Amino acid sequence: MKTQPAFEVHPILTQAALRLGSLKPDQFELYLIRKYSTKIDSKNQETDSLTRSEDVGLSIRVVQDHRRGFSFTTSLDPLSMERAIDSALETSKLMPQDEYAELYSFDQVQYPSLDLLDTRGLKAPLEEKIALAKQLESECRKFDSRITGVRAASFIENYFEIQMMDSHQNLIRQEGSLFTAQITCKAEENGDSQLGFEMGFSNTLDQIRVPEIGSKAAQSALELLGAGSPPTLKCPAVIRNSTVSELIDFLSSSFSAEEIDKGRSMLSGFFGQTVFPKYLNLIDDGLLKDGYCTSQFDGEGVPSKKTYLIREGQLKEPLSNLYYSKKNKLSLTGNSSRGIKSPPSIQISNLYLKPGLKTLSQLYDGISQGILITDLMGMHTANPVTGDFSLGASGILIEKGKLTRPVKGFAVAGNIIDLFKNITDLGNDLKFSGNVGAPSIRIGEISVGGTS
Repeated sequence: MKTQPAFEVHPILTQAALRLGSLKPDQFELYLIRKYSTKIDSKNQETDSLTRSEDVGLSIRVVQDHRRGFSFTTSLDPLSMERAIDSALETSKLMPQDEYAELYSFDQVQYPSLDLLDTRGLKAPLEEKIALAKQLESECRKFDSRITGVRAASFIENYFEIQMMDSHQNLIRQEGSLFTAQITCKAEENGDSQLGFEMGFSNTLDQIRVPEIGSKAAQSALELLGAGSPPTLKCPAVIRNSTVSELIDFLSSSFSAEEIDKGRSMLSGFFGQTVFPKYLNLIDDGLLKDGYCTSQFDGEGVPSKKTYLIREGQLKEPLSNLYYSKKNKLSLTGNSSRGIKSPPSIQISNLYLKPGLKTLSQLYDGISQGILITDLMGMHTANPVTGDFSLGASGILIEKGKLTRPVKGFAVAGNIIDLFKNITDLGNDLKFSGNVGAPSIRIGEISVGGTS
């Protein structure tokens, strides 16, 4: 039996392994997760709500005669575990045979050493965390007298522990913490009102920058006050980092080996080719320090790693899991994600566009007439196969290299692949929105549907 450094194995894993051993499937995998979350909302310097939740569950995968079976239970008593095992085996009998059906073995695997757990932060008094939620609200409100309301100022604490066991009773385990502060506020002036939002997160409580989060939320609400309509333009554009992250998130599914295999990727047929500018690098990094989805291993027990999806403009390799790496002869990238109630699927870990060297204001240089796009609305309506989009947008006009007046209610149309091909410069302001990050970018030309 191979284990990581000593830890207390949950007894239900041992019992389940013994039960499965007696039933003798070709392979099995046990996945146990325990997590809890605390959320504190502040409103008018009072604790508006405080909620705590705890989840635990065991999922079971088996392979028998090249047929896959899956089941789960959210009750860890022995009878529920036995029923879940029986269900997984019964399900496998109904599945078609598949030569690529296989489970990962944890034996002889070197796992990365990561410190994702802030024990001090988790043990900090509840009063300290309530104070952070209240401080977040006050930092936002005091930034400007035009901030007239805070819809939600929240502090969220998450803890998780995962234990996995394979058919040979090799055990792996990881645990971690994640602290998040987020706020939505409202600014008002001359009958106009706008909303602003900002969030920050870290594995470590002390790294949550509450004053910065509060002030940035206020700035995002204030900058569009008094916005009008822009003229119809074909012009250079700068797209803010948070909005670029939305575009990358939309594009991300096209890097999935499953989506490529099923003909649902807009990037099918382009891997190995230089499609984008040479200075474009898109990276998925499951080992990223302080990343939102950083982990030692993925949902199948495969070690996490750093993968270049685009390197110097060239499409390098898709994100894969065990099944599609075997079927399509791809490298394992450690990109299986899962919960308790469903089998693993291919997902990004921490995906980001590598930043450039210019500040945001330097990206405006030389633009006589253009636009800073601060928000795109309706990204889910874009075509996931062709990449075509027509979206509502808001932003700030750029004239003679300077920001001038805010605009909203206009349409931006194009194709997401063409948009990334048309990047002429990258900012140095890399920012993560959850597990997707990007700097601001400059585009050679974009179509803006305005009033004239």
